[in-house]
Amino acid sequence: MPIRDVVFVARRRATGPALSVGLLGAVIGASLGEPAAAQVEFDALPFINVTGFGNVATETDYVPNVVQAENGLASFEALKAQAVAARTFAYYQMDNKGFINNGTSDQVYEPNPSNPTPPRQIHLDAAAATEGEILWVRDNIGVERDVLIASFYVAGAIPPGSRPFNFDNPGVITQPGDSDPTSTQQWVTYTYANGDTGGNNLGTPLGFQGTPTNPNWPNRGAKSQNGADYLSDNSVNYLDILKYYYGADIQLRTVTTDGTGVSLGYKTLTNFDDYGSGRASDGIIAGHEGVFHRAPDFSGSTTANLAGSTADRTDSEAFSGSSSQLIDIQYDESSGTDFLLRHVAGAKYTEVGGSSNAAARIANLQFNSEGSVGFYLKTDDPGLQVSIALDDPTTADRGLLMDVIADGQWHKYEWFLDESLFWEPWLGGGNGQIDGDRVTLDSIQLFGNTDAQVYLDEIFWDPTAEFAALIGDYNFSGQVEQGDLDLVLQNWGVDSNVDGVPAGWLADLPTGLIEQNELDRVLTNWGDTASPDFAGASNVPEPASLILLTGLSAALTRRRCA
Repeated sequence: MPIRDVVFVARRRATGPALSVGLLGAVIGASLGEPAAAQVEFDALPFINVTGFGNVATETDYVPNVVQAENGLASFEALKAQAVAARTFAYYQMDNKGFINNGTSDQVYEPNPSNPTPPRQIHLDAAAATEGEILWVRDNIGVERDVLIASFYVAGAIPPGSRPFNFDNPGVITQPGDSDPTSTQQWVTYTYANGDTGGNNLGTPLGFQGTPTNPNWPNRGAKSQNGADYLSDNSVNYLDILKYYYGADIQLRTVTTDGTGVSLGYKTLTNFDDYGSGRASDGIIAGHEGVFHRAPDFSGSTTANLAGSTADRTDSEAFSGSSSQLIDIQYDESSGTDFLLRHVAGAKYTEVGGSSNAAARIANLQFNSEGSVGFYLKTDDPGLQVSIALDDPTTADRGLLMDVIADGQWHKYEWFLDESLFWEPWLGGGNGQIDGDRVTLDSIQLFGNTDAQVYLDEIFWDPTAEFAALIGDYNFSGQVEQGDLDLVLQNWGVDSNVDGVPAGWLADLPTGLIEQNELDRVLTNWGDTASPDFAGASNVPEPASLILLTGLSAALTRRRCA
């Protein structure tokens, strides 16, 4: 099969030389009998071998420079989508041939080597926000396998900024007559709008397309950079932009770091912020709600007595940045039962034929199961508890419930992925521990029996976090306080080796008889706090209270010896 090698350029308001999407034969050429697919290679690459430059650092050098050179003046979510596409294509070429060209035969890293222009902060931020994220698709025909895609992109036509946009039903966002100065719109695909998944997604004519029963799996379509900028300007997040062009079944994951010498850093999964476009003339563009854009009663798991509850972006409160999400819980007291609000996570453009993949792995970033995951909450309304649920990967496990602190301050709620004491079985045969290589967000869950307003911000994954038990913090509130004393007194004399650890004991798990040793740990460490913003931080008692506790300790000691 002859190889199509086509060079195309330019995109809206680009700062560097035009993009080439003339991919080499190993990427787009194939015979009908053997579809082209890269050897699946998802290991982290600390360097990209660029022709004429040698090895350059992937995340701090290569990706931000490509973002700047290829679509540098787009708005932020489009820049993040560009970073993922650029990184994925670089991984593909490194896996395929061991190097990547700078220029029109692959993608532009440095348009002017004799006078290089460093990337601006917004390009560095786009690369950092998507650090280690690459695109893949599941080959579900014959012997199933995961396939790293060849992420084509061209300039495309320019949708007018005044054109009405419907987030729920975007359709085809360009129309005949739209400005197409580079004549590249013909290669753009609208895979999501056309409902093409699996073998029915033949990709872009830029590459070999195969057939529905024998597809060229790496060719999943071509992204329009101008179209991505338009979607970003209309508050579509980067994951939905990628799915819009490459298909509802495209998946996003972090690279495997084990044994590679690469460590990923803290990652914000959703923060609801407004963001700058990078264009001085545009100012601030409205933010988005990421994967938490659905109503609180969307999930069938949410109890029916929460009709009318909402979850909307607000600029009135923020843990960091400009905005947060206000979850306004409208509880029907006549129901007589406590509620569960399951606030599901998931990209919108995974839905095909009316079906929804909300809370599914395919609709969320799949990140490595290390470190911690969590978020920040703020409320004045007491009586709530909160948890987070993860898909792991075919089962669902839920974090142990934490009391929500109703003091009108922001608090961090955090669950450690490699500590089984933080998890309980939930759905699909979950075993109460995180044991998959990668996990995805399923939902944030709130429990209670009253109306409440809760601000949510900065949903995060921190692969660098390590759990350290706070001695005496038996209820894991983040502070050694009254709740820990209550647990000791309520379970005084229980033999944990015989009866098991009583419910509620988490950090510093006791063994043997629960008695003086446990009480001494509470008294000795009274008031110690895990961190200033940890969920559960509460007031340290007055010194007089400690005197009473010391007396109680002596009394309990005498009772034990009697």
